[in-house]
Amino acid sequence: MKKEIKMKILNKRPHIGWCTIAILVLIMAAFCIAPVAADDIGGIQMPGAKNFDLILSNGLTKYFKFEGGGLNALHITTDPDEPYGQVTTTEEHSGVFYLTNTGGRGFDDDMILMIAVNGTISDDFAVHIRASGYRWTPTPVLNQPPTTDEIEYIDGSYEGTITRSDFAYRAQTWKPAGDNAPGNYPLYYGQDMSDTSNTFQLVFVDLNTGNLGANAMIPEMIDNGAVKIEYEIENLHGLASFSTYGWCNQSNQGQGISWTNRLSGAGSSGYAVMGVPESPGDFSTGGSGGTTESGYLGQENSAGSPSTLNGSVSLLPIAGTVAPLEAGSAAPLPLPATDVNGTVREATLYLFLSHSQQKGTGYGTEPSFSVSIGGVDLSPERTLTDREGGDHAPLSATLIYKTDPASIASGGTNLMVRNTGSGDAVFTCDGGALLLTVEDPALPSITYAVAECCDAIGVDIAGGVFEGDAVTRVFFDGPGDMDRISDSRLQVISTAGTDHDASADTIGFNDREWSGVFVRQGAVMSAEHLIADAVFPTSNAASAATDAGPEAAFVTRLFLLVYAGGEMDISETGSDWGGEASARSYLVEDAVISKITVRSAPGGAPASVSVGGTERPAGVPAAEGTVYAYRMLNLNGGSSAPLDMTVRFYVPASWLSEQGIDADGISLQEYRDGAWHSLRTEHLGHADGEEEYLADAVTASLLAIGSVASGGSIGGTATATPLPVDTDVQQSPMGVMVALGACAILILAKRR
Repeated sequence: MKKEIKMKILNKRPHIGWCTIAILVLIMAAFCIAPVAADDIGGIQMPGAKNFDLILSNGLTKYFKFEGGGLNALHITTDPDEPYGQVTTTEEHSGVFYLTNTGGRGFDDDMILMIAVNGTISDDFAVHIRASGYRWTPTPVLNQPPTTDEIEYIDGSYEGTITRSDFAYRAQTWKPAGDNAPGNYPLYYGQDMSDTSNTFQLVFVDLNTGNLGANAMIPEMIDNGAVKIEYEIENLHGLASFSTYGWCNQSNQGQGISWTNRLSGAGSSGYAVMGVPESPGDFSTGGSGGTTESGYLGQENSAGSPSTLNGSVSLLPIAGTVAPLEAGSAAPLPLPATDVNGTVREATLYLFLSHSQQKGTGYGTEPSFSVSIGGVDLSPERTLTDREGGDHAPLSATLIYKTDPASIASGGTNLMVRNTGSGDAVFTCDGGALLLTVEDPALPSITYAVAECCDAIGVDIAGGVFEGDAVTRVFFDGPGDMDRISDSRLQVISTAGTDHDASADTIGFNDREWSGVFVRQGAVMSAEHLIADAVFPTSNAASAATDAGPEAAFVTRLFLLVYAGGEMDISETGSDWGGEASARSYLVEDAVISKITVRSAPGGAPASVSVGGTERPAGVPAAEGTVYAYRMLNLNGGSSAPLDMTVRFYVPASWLSEQGIDADGISLQEYRDGAWHSLRTEHLGHADGEEEYLADAVTASLLAIGSVASGGSIGGTATATPLPVDTDVQQSPMGVMVALGACAILILAKRR
């Protein structure tokens, strides 16, 4: 459809004539617009984070609505079979990723790819994009996905090259995402939003295809309905971050762009490409801005797929050597005793090397090694490496071996590590760990996942790594069943030199953090903690961090997350863990309600919150007062009733004026026990033509938003807090120019 429109415009160009050109020249002169110089880039100020016409790379626009929520449905993933995606940062300047949809509606009619680039964009910079996905004619029916016979897969729905001149918008530090928190929404995961110097140029590419998810109910789709993105970048000297946006013709949010991928908190997904700096200090991917030459900045990782068995899983540390291994020398490491009940199903051996370098120069080199158990040589399944500093710093390595469970189960066999390098090549064998999974039908079922890492971290002020940057993060899937988490635990394995101060190290899980939990066995440090009261249903983030300097090379190696046990033992005073009740906020895709915050007993948080049912059900009496909207609030999957809830919602100021209702006269009503009840409602303030409110709620039920019911009460004295109002932005004359130009063309058309 877009191609047809474009051709019609092209076919009309010969009829415009010299008269129109003269008029346009006069318009240009009237506004004193100088020709754009070759060095000019991104001259248009983005007018805000919602309700504006978004300029696309093809020169057309789409309405950017984004009035609430919109961060749960779209994701970026490297595997369409993992639709919730992951955060990816890569140095590969060509590759493939996918734009997926997990929303309840199940589709977006058109997808837009945002490319954000910081640092200096050179004249020879180019991004080649090829998109493929399903296309259909958007339906006029609200929330109605296309059917199987209405969709067509387009291999190459968009093929084009983005260059420096395509970046229309002025440099900024945030991506537009409506009213979602944080207010200045990050362009990539982990961005320091306080660093106003780390600005990006933005371009938005219409991919001419929609995306479909599982809720579209269409079987056997290519890439499960995701949009496939193939990219190749030339001459990138900064960081390039990709985001996805969705446009829908008919939805609860109306027509427009109202969805993007989350880049803050649990459930985030994104894709970023590191460039090659022309000179030091061209770009920074995190921390407090400035140059980040240090290799001690923390990484983000995704865990392996979860596994389930009846039995147990153990991660056993193995002590290593203290002295470096010279070329040609070897060191024995005793395997831990594994006196187990049951059948060892899997035995994975991890070995941790550090300080791999040329002894004379100190230059880091890839370690050369051999490993054997009982005289039988082993070959690693995978090897992960990271530099302990800058470009030529020594290397650390994590080696992963699949071993014979029968031989490991007997225990007591020596493990031999040999340096097979030459000359003055040296490395230290810090030790390792043995992961054992044991099947025992007599034991309850557990679910576990492992994240394998090699991430050297440390506070390195000179290299631009500050406190809070030296963090390794890993994202795990949720437990699936919140009634089986009471014995859940997190174990982290790291290594560090013997002079490293472990009191500066922490492990974290979602919003919890624990210090002083690492136990040493030589250079191997193991930390373990119960985490049931911090588990989220769908996605969880674990971390290992240090505030110590890099001198002793703190290296994060392994995360083991185990979901086990039964229901949390919750009483009025909390759980048997002594954990505190936790509050969790859910952004919802609705034109009236934007966010629900649920305070739950430990482990009792709902898996999801949804809002629907815009009509009052039959048999339910009308709420008192003048009603603006009805909504049905649904809590899905929680293991216990919420302790309390708050509902954030909006009412248009124009509707209040039409009804003659004062802004402070709105309340939320809840239908329970066969009657309507007015809830305590606070008027937060006014912004963008809407009044914002926050109300308490008791339970998931039918809600009514409207004027205070007669005889009812708002239930408390509200203190109105003015919302921040966007400052006026100097308007570009471009809009006036286009309008006058259009008028000129229309006049000429009428003369014909």
